[in-house]
Parts: sequence; structure tokens; C-alpha cells
Amino acid sequence: MRSSTSATSDRPQASWRALGFARVAAVLWIGSLWTIAGVVPLLFWRLPQAVAGGLAGDLFAAGQGLGLILGGIVARAVPAGRERRLARIAWGLDALFVLLILPVMAILRATSHFGPRSPSWEPFMALHAVSTTIYLAEGVLGLVVVARAL
Repeated sequence: MRSSTSATSDRPQASWRALGFARVAAVLWIGSLWTIAGVVPLLFWRLPQAVAGGLAGDLFAAGQGLGLILGGIVARAVPAGRERRLARIAWGLDALFVLLILPVMAILRATSHFGPRSPSWEPFMALHAVSTTIYLAEGVLGLVVVARAL
């Protein structure tokens, strides 16, 4: 006769450790996304735009770089199904952000006399809009995965 404990308690101990590690990774990954999303507007409110922009770029690069590692752990540990697909999409968005968008934005920002009148301003602002959308989508997908799968 089965005990009154949950059916998941029949999992081997190693699976519980892996799932616990994945939960911690998910909290750090998604928590850092939302923390940075809250801190960056404060930077622009309190600091000159050039300084705030540089710090925001550094925060995004560090957070998303960490997300490549933690997101991989989460995407692998989530049980198969829709939530695993969502985790992998979020992880893929993180990779797109880190490996393509952030470097291109850094190149555009590094042009001489960067600002609203420079030729690199419009492409930079277009990428900024794309990156904002990707960042938001990654954060929302991550919350769904944490709430439903972990």
C-alpha cells in the first residue's frame, strides 16, 4: 500500500537534488532579470544619461551572461512538456540578447559623437526597442516556467 506522501517522493534522491539546484538557478536567473529591470530606470532617473546608459549596458551584459548558464540549467531540468519548451525559448532569447543584440548595441554606442544626432542613433534606438521586447518576453516566460514547472 502506498504511503500518504506525494507520488514525487518516489523519485531518486539525485533527482531531488537536481530539481532543487534547478529551482535555485531559476530564482537567480529570473530574479536577476526582474531586479535589473527595476534598477535600470532608477539609474536614468538619478544619473546623467551617458553614465546611466553605460551602467545599464553593463548590468544587462552581466545579468544576461549569467542567464546563459542558469537558463541552460533550468531548460534542462524542467520536466518534458510545454514548460520545458517555454524554458528553452526563454533561454534562446537570452542567447540572442547576449550574443547578437548587446554586442551590436555596444558597437553603435562606441561610435564617435554618439547621441541623438549621430548616424548610429536610429539603429541603436531600433535595437533598443527590440531588446526591450525580448527582455520582457524572457522575463515573462521565465515567470511562467517557475510558477508552473518548478
